[in-house]
Amino acid sequence: MPEQKKTYPMLPTAHWWALRKKFKQSIPGVVTDSYLATVLRMQANSARANVLPYLRDVKIIDAEGKTGERAKQWRDDTRYPDVCREIFQELYPQELRAAVTDTTQRDDAENWFANDTGTGEAAAGRMAQFYMLLLEADPTKQTEKPKKVPKVSAKAEKKVISSTTQQQLLTTHPLHSLPQHFEGPGIHINLEVHISADSTPEQIDAIFASMAKHIYKRG
Repeated sequence: MPEQKKTYPMLPTAHWWALRKKFKQSIPGVVTDSYLATVLRMQANSARANVLPYLRDVKIIDAEGKTGERAKQWRDDTRYPDVCREIFQELYPQELRAAVTDTTQRDDAENWFANDTGTGEAAAGRMAQFYMLLLEADPTKQTEKPKKVPKVSAKAEKKVISSTTQQQLLTTHPLHSLPQHFEGPGIHINLEVHISADSTPEQIDAIFASMAKHIYKRG
């Protein structure tokens, strides 16, 4: 039989934190691929291949998927650093732990994993990422990705002028009635006027009259 390649856990940090958050709410008696698929929003076969084995490696679950004392301690913020240190010492050889002692040594960790396991850059990078997670052992790093909020322009935040009012503005105050330029230094000024939809014709007239008086020196 061909020799099995050496490997180390490559559990994504996002999965690590998402599961820990779920365990804080309620610890399942048994962790299955379907449970992981639901919690992590992924396919069951992917959870079976890419998550379950690593949970067994770190002993959050046993060979049958059952949770135990480590799972309880793992979700506890006060015990979390101790759990990480225990896993750290169980998984990685002294050679690596002595060489890579700080989270700023990510490149060193990747090189070590690549050389020790014979894997490519992508796999070595995932191993190094999880190594750094355990090395840091900081429960405050559990953060959710911020939800993307659509950018709203300043125009959109203003009250939309009704089509009737827009037509009234174009009819009463056509753009060509305002001077396109005036004498003076070569400075270009762009004006944007927001008029409420409930403005009366008299109020609109007053606005444009004020513009002509103070900006274009008319009236």
